[in-house]
Amino acid sequence: MSGAEMIGEHRSQAKLMTWLGAFGLIPFLAPPVLRIDWFEPALSWSSLQIIYAAAILSFLGGVRAAQAVFSDDCRSDTLILAMAPPLVGWALAVIGVMGQGEPRLAANALLGMTAALVSQGVWDLTAKALPDWYRRLRLPLTAMACVGLVIGAAAAGG
Repeated sequence: MSGAEMIGEHRSQAKLMTWLGAFGLIPFLAPPVLRIDWFEPALSWSSLQIIYAAAILSFLGGVRAAQAVFSDDCRSDTLILAMAPPLVGWALAVIGVMGQGEPRLAANALLGMTAALVSQGVWDLTAKALPDWYRRLRLPLTAMACVGLVIGAAAAGG
């Protein structure tokens, strides 16, 4: 078993990651539903959601980079592709946060984040090198995060 396959194979880690993943959905779902405005006018609720989505894309890209580095055959194409989610998240965050006064820009950035999360999710679900429990967990977490982002896009004016 390679180092990448050994990472996270323990049942207790899978259970903990399930709980952490569930709590991690709160920032995807709460801002558009509760219209959190604690940071306005500096940051709108849609900006909070966009920034969090970018952070999660960076995390997911890091998971794939770590998987590649710790595998028996470190594939450079996986390392290169693992940089795409953080860069896409950053670009969409710039558009969404800088354009928070323009509802269409915020809505489009949220929809772009949705597409990026779906793309990352498909890549993760089809990656045989990732542990089975991780791949099973990604589908419901990605689906719920995307629901929150689509709700956010609709509420922002999309």
